[in-house]
Amino acid sequence: MTGRRVTILGAGNGAQTMAGHLASQGHEVSLFEHPDYPQKIEDIRSKGSRIALTNTIEATGTLRVATTDAAEALKGAEIIFFAAPTFAQRPIFELVLPHFEEGQTIVIIPGNFGSLALRKMLEDRGVKKRLYIAECDTLPYATRLIENGRCNVWGIKDFVALGTLPGSDYDAVTKKLGGVFPVETEKVPNVLGAGLSNANMIVHCPTMLMNAGRIESEKGAFRFYTDGMSPSVCRVQEALDRERTDVARALGIELASTALKLKGMYRLSGNTLHELLAENPAYGAHGNDAPKEMGHRYFSEDVPYLLAPLSEFGRIVGCPTPVADSIILLAGIVNGADYSNLGWNAEKLGLAGLSRDEIVEKMSG
Repeated sequence: MTGRRVTILGAGNGAQTMAGHLASQGHEVSLFEHPDYPQKIEDIRSKGSRIALTNTIEATGTLRVATTDAAEALKGAEIIFFAAPTFAQRPIFELVLPHFEEGQTIVIIPGNFGSLALRKMLEDRGVKKRLYIAECDTLPYATRLIENGRCNVWGIKDFVALGTLPGSDYDAVTKKLGGVFPVETEKVPNVLGAGLSNANMIVHCPTMLMNAGRIESEKGAFRFYTDGMSPSVCRVQEALDRERTDVARALGIELASTALKLKGMYRLSGNTLHELLAENPAYGAHGNDAPKEMGHRYFSEDVPYLLAPLSEFGRIVGCPTPVADSIILLAGIVNGADYSNLGWNAEKLGLAGLSRDEIVEKMSG
């Protein structure tokens, strides 16, 4: 099979892993990082633009280019994967938006509803190009950087959820991704389904809040996904998870529980979230990995960009979210942040003033 021309936006754990993996499979891969943060690109260039993967994946890929130049990164790309934190979406979109080319496919991993923000930016700037926009619920990999250009891949998922904007583009997008995307995709009706499928809001946010004392006193010296996820913590996760699936259902989207999803992704056995997480070797077998402070992205990213939209959608469809609302409030107090307004809301996602039915129609295409 002839390699495809692919661009990865971002140069963190997931981006470097995906870039190295796809390059090792013969694709022409460009890796882009925001010019305000050039060090990762410089480090990778110093290693001959090669990225090595170890553990679950043993491979080395040589990039076509590693760059902080948006025009260079996007020129001729068939597929563009955005694999940076959610708070970096708008700053990077601002740089790359003028360089999108007709017919390019843009997949945000994980999306966290960022596809809606991107579409609003395109509309606000009058961009008329035909673009295919999609987002996934999570990265295909469980991975961390050993150093720039070297990634420790603990695990690779069997599948991720993929939604498109509009939902009617799903078949066209998956056809374009054929032979490139590293795992299978599970169809959800639209990008709202993909954002609401992200289990990070369930496994990260309650765990951060209920382990606050331990995080601040032990400075990360415990296993977040096992030691931190005791039966009590996981019961709160499960209550939050029910709110998530209830809001999705009110939007016409049927989603599996996080427990069922974890069982399918990692081929695990167990009935409760505690049983599943405590026995998951992809997260529990590599030693202490807990956040060292409460400003960690498990709060600073997942609360404003996942829980806050969940609460917002719940308000629109008349579905109460008291657990989500409580975590948003308390996380904000802990970090002195107004998380309800800091991240995504209806205005930033281009949905202000729309009813439930109008949102569903806008998503379907």
